[in-house]
Amino acid sequence: MSDLKLRGIKRRFGAFEALKGIDLDIVHGEFVVFVGPSGCGKSTLLRIIAGLDQADTGDIVVEGTRVNDHTPFERGVAMVFQSYALYPHMTVAQNMGFPLKMANETPAEIDRKVRAAADILQLGALLERKPDQLSGGQKQRVAMGRTIVRAPKLFLFDEPLSNLDADLRIEMRVEIEKLHRRLEATMIYVTHDQVEAMTLADRIVVLRAGMIEQVGPPLDLYENPANMFVASFLGAPKINFLSVRLISGSSAGSVVELGDGTRVQVPIPSVGVAPGSLLTMGIRPEDLSPGDGDFRLPFVMDLQEQLGPTSYLYGQSSADKIIAESRLRVSLKAEAVRSLGAASDRVHLFLPDGQSLRRLAGSEVRQ
Repeated sequence: MSDLKLRGIKRRFGAFEALKGIDLDIVHGEFVVFVGPSGCGKSTLLRIIAGLDQADTGDIVVEGTRVNDHTPFERGVAMVFQSYALYPHMTVAQNMGFPLKMANETPAEIDRKVRAAADILQLGALLERKPDQLSGGQKQRVAMGRTIVRAPKLFLFDEPLSNLDADLRIEMRVEIEKLHRRLEATMIYVTHDQVEAMTLADRIVVLRAGMIEQVGPPLDLYENPANMFVASFLGAPKINFLSVRLISGSSAGSVVELGDGTRVQVPIPSVGVAPGSLLTMGIRPEDLSPGDGDFRLPFVMDLQEQLGPTSYLYGQSSADKIIAESRLRVSLKAEAVRSLGAASDRVHLFLPDGQSLRRLAGSEVRQ
């Protein structure tokens, strides 16, 4: 049974269509992450699920009940915002217990639930402190504690780590994952950070311009993107795109030609695509290296960026910019790197409209 069903969700702000018909099922206990660029509709969709905004059309169903006309409290959802939204005059315990107080629960029950949530989030020693005595990470844990005490059906997170520094973001990311495993609760998380999406999600929902581009487990989306947008959005550094021409193709694979005349055979069917068609080849930086490979790309290196165990090599292959990842812990001279090795089974091919030829051909995701 789906914990949440969205059917035909549309939302317009004047002439701007923020959501263009969202259909999505989320099952109990899943951790689902909405990702996409600014303005793609991810926060609007989250607010509609929460009941803080209303869809123009469509249905929101929580545990089998249509909740379009229900208040956020009646929907059984709790939301953690980017800002901590803590009351500065209240202690940690009072901030966490405030939703229960508003629900007219007894002081004894409030105390029990607050202490139980504090144990989960390691806030027991901070219950008598006020927000100005807390670090950013502690404040965010208090904000999460305020949702835990309500035992909601859905936990909603709207970019909760955006205000934290890099180290705290990593720490809180781990805390949120531990919280999910401990509570076995359904969580929906909005972020523009693809690292957060890849590390936290059971499934990622990639949105663009108010529509869902692809839904699936993180590695499935990374290895088998539906189109160039998804391929470029997931992965850091971003995937490399090279212009190629289809020489020949069959149900067994394709032969494409790079700008310098290099021909590459890849195990991606191209049935229905005419020879001579212009395509885009995608290769991730970690799948390129100065070492051996099934084929080699010509490469002119401009810069080596050393990061300890990993180096990034920046340069060009024909007219296309390229980034390659090297695990060699040595400084490389530009004139010493004239080509890069690549594995043919790591290559992606995309049609002129950006769609993945591999997915359109129905080939299996490589494990």
